[in-house]
Amino acid sequence: MEDYTNKYKGETVELALFGGEYQEGVLTAYCSIEDVPHIELNGHILVPLQNVASLHCSSRCDAPEPDWPPRGLDGIDRDGTDDEDDSPL
Repeated sequence: MEDYTNKYKGETVELALFGGEYQEGVLTAYCSIEDVPHIELNGHILVPLQNVASLHCSSRCDAPEPDWPPRGLDGIDRDGTDDEDDSPL
């Protein structure tokens, strides 16, 4: 299994979290707190890895715009609200 612990350190990343939220920042560390792996952003934001749906390295991105956000997350605004119309029929 390949070790990714140093691959994106210092890079600007965007995390798509389960539930539709996003977190963006510079990846500063990987760590384990009480046996739960975390990603640290900007030197102070800890995100449990189990909450991360995907990690997008925006500073290295060569993917075309339609490829981000990942399928399944594209119907959700970055403020956490659905794009779909919820009005009754």
